[in-house]
Amino acid sequence: MKKKIFNVIFLVVGSLLYGQNYTLNGEYRFTVYSGLARIDIADKNIMYVPLDDDKENVQDIFKITHISQMPFIQLNNSFPKEYTKDYIYNEKNDLITDNKILFLSGKTKINGYDNIILLTTTKGFDKESSCTESLISEKVQIYKDCSSYLKEKNVDYPVTNLCELAIDSPWVEAVQGDGKGEGFTLVNSWGVIYSYILLMNGYISYNKPYLYKQNNRIKKIKVTGLKSGKSQILDVLDTPHPQTVDISFITEAEDVRVEIADVYKGTKYDDTCLHYCITFNEPVIPYEDSIEK
Repeated sequence: MKKKIFNVIFLVVGSLLYGQNYTLNGEYRFTVYSGLARIDIADKNIMYVPLDDDKENVQDIFKITHISQMPFIQLNNSFPKEYTKDYIYNEKNDLITDNKILFLSGKTKINGYDNIILLTTTKGFDKESSCTESLISEKVQIYKDCSSYLKEKNVDYPVTNLCELAIDSPWVEAVQGDGKGEGFTLVNSWGVIYSYILLMNGYISYNKPYLYKQNNRIKKIKVTGLKSGKSQILDVLDTPHPQTVDISFITEAEDVRVEIADVYKGTKYDDTCLHYCITFNEPVIPYEDSIEK
């Protein structure tokens, strides 16, 4: 387990897509922590569109690559330095940028139309922040009765991390062994019947992508309605991309208990990590259904 690194995640919702398989083609809004209004992706080209109308668009070529099996957008050039400044609060001239962007993506429906969710992380930003302009980050989740969480010398990994999108911020159980039986409760504070749990598996890091494979990931979860008593064990894909598990067997608005039932074993550590977990109303298809791809 390592402390957070100085990057930022952007979460944006793209334009229409069709079919089960999809590309990243679309327009993606950036948060206020950038000088960019959006990026446009078309096939193998990225266009940076600045907030400042006096600045010109910048175009680059990219390819999809994997580093320690984690997905990256590999650019021909480093991310434009002038667009990685903290646009509102600060301007620095000594920023260092990189030519790769960690990306996580899933396809879902918004108002009946197919859309993609794209989360990107790159080096050089002034803040670590979850995004505020998106379908996912607008969803507030309350957690309670977490059975355990890891506390290290310089950083903790509490269950409240599960509602953050910043990198290096998973929930990590803290019992000896692989953590089977450990869990937490998703509080139904809205009185809504949710059909899905949306999650992102494992430990997600930009500078140390190998931490995903070195730590355990969740392979199966036990989901129980705390009022109805209904319970099922559900499969979880071995991918860091956003995905959903179907909990439509729970047919009333109630708190839901989530427990680790089985894990994908890490190559180095026994800690089981989960990056993100909220209740959700639509299915989300991950860009890749396995980190091996």
